[in-house]
Amino acid sequence: MASMAQMTPVDQINTALRGSVIDILRLFIPSLAPYSNEEAFNVILNSPEMTQRSFRTFRDHPDAFAGLLRGPENQPVTTETEPLSCGRSLAQVVALVVQAVAKRYFRSKLSLRRRTLATAAEPGLIEKVARLFSAAAPPPTPVRKEQSPADKLFLAMRDHLLFEWQLRLIPHYVGLPLPLVQALGARLLQFKEIEDIQWMVRTGQPLSAPTVRHSDSLAPLHIKADLGPLPPDPPVAPVLEPEVAEMAAASEAEAEPELAPINLPQGVSAQRFVATVLGKVNPPLARWLAREMTLNPRQLALMMIRAYEALPSGEFQRFGASAPHSEEARRFLAAARTARFGLDTSPAKTAEFARLYQAKVRSLM
Repeated sequence: MASMAQMTPVDQINTALRGSVIDILRLFIPSLAPYSNEEAFNVILNSPEMTQRSFRTFRDHPDAFAGLLRGPENQPVTTETEPLSCGRSLAQVVALVVQAVAKRYFRSKLSLRRRTLATAAEPGLIEKVARLFSAAAPPPTPVRKEQSPADKLFLAMRDHLLFEWQLRLIPHYVGLPLPLVQALGARLLQFKEIEDIQWMVRTGQPLSAPTVRHSDSLAPLHIKADLGPLPPDPPVAPVLEPEVAEMAAASEAEAEPELAPINLPQGVSAQRFVATVLGKVNPPLARWLAREMTLNPRQLALMMIRAYEALPSGEFQRFGASAPHSEEARRFLAAARTARFGLDTSPAKTAEFARLYQAKVRSLM
């Protein structure tokens, strides 16, 4: 503790990330098990997808990380803006991680080595002999290094790399022209959809306004999982489409205890939670999935509830609003079939489905 106190805040954060944080993540992310702490740290920071997975583990298992979320007086930290024992807030730690991931990703895609304007070549034997008989040569010109394209892009974007939801955009940020990034400045944070970033990459021009979607963005990092606001208690049957109402009726949590959501928000009944989740899935999509996967309404309802709990909220919203045969729907179906998720919604099957679905999403970026 004494040695930690003598470190800078950033050094303390790096020490914790490489130590205690990796130790905890390894308990929940089996793929990190073969690596040393330093190797696992690099595996995570070298991959926006792995970093997202690590953040999700943090949100889903707050109790496991409670010992690290302590303030200067060893008091529990419950918000992102409160200072931690290192003096920085959780929000600042998130920003540092996002910036580190972006820097590494940009360098991996735009070349790791800095280019130089001139290369200092070792003189040959004849040149060395000639120098012995010549007048004193002037001192060699210092080699001036030029920032790499990756570093230029990162420096232009660094002050606007602040939030966890930006991790999914990093593979697209790398294609933005430097003049465009400089022109956008803080407006970069307005664009949260992949399609918006891709459009600006193709055209080299800033969008006048971000795309407005009915889905919400990926949840920011919270101490506890954020399921989003739930609507007032409406009667389920009159307000839901027939197909969704049938799912909701089939998934009556009081009659079927195994269908109850795993993590209910405080003060929200299981029935209300189920109705709200199922209301996010449009009826044509529900009919198509039930037919393609040969599921009855109860089975389909349970699959949707587990998928909602396993996927980032923005991705589930986008899926639920998609049409049958759309790219989102086909990705969901492919991941569910590969993981054999549907009739079996055990935690292991659900986790494998979520991994496959999200990996597929990122592979198309």
